[in-house]
Amino acid sequence: MATYTHTIDAKGRVIVPARLRNALTGVLYLTKSLDPDYLAVYNEQSFNELRLQLEALSGTDPNVRILRRELLGEAIACNPDSQGRISVDDGLWQQIGVSAGDEICFIDMFGKLEICAKTTRDKAKAEGPSLSEIDLSAYNLPGV
Repeated sequence: MATYTHTIDAKGRVIVPARLRNALTGVLYLTKSLDPDYLAVYNEQSFNELRLQLEALSGTDPNVRILRRELLGEAIACNPDSQGRISVDDGLWQQIGVSAGDEICFIDMFGKLEICAKTTRDKAKAEGPSLSEIDLSAYNLPGV
């Protein structure tokens, strides 16, 4: 399974699961996700690719400015400590409705991580559509 649950400590830190740390070496960038109630974690290369993509879009488009402000302007750089913990700003934790002592889920998206409250993940699994209910034909996925 590519979902891991951890608890936020009293200082707002959380341990990045060891299996995920190997793929996310160096500086990590945490920011809002495009999905409400989620945060996104990028390694430096992936974050720079996102930044370049957003910078290439027209700044005269108000939606582009919102994207830049929300994804780039809210991003924080984190250096995991020797135990693999990262400190997350209270403002970002508030974005997903969690605080010290709450459980969160790390979801490995193979190139980035998503973080959400465990309650959010549980609710999505219970109430969201199953794969069999999603029309995948529009995505031209070979072998699916």
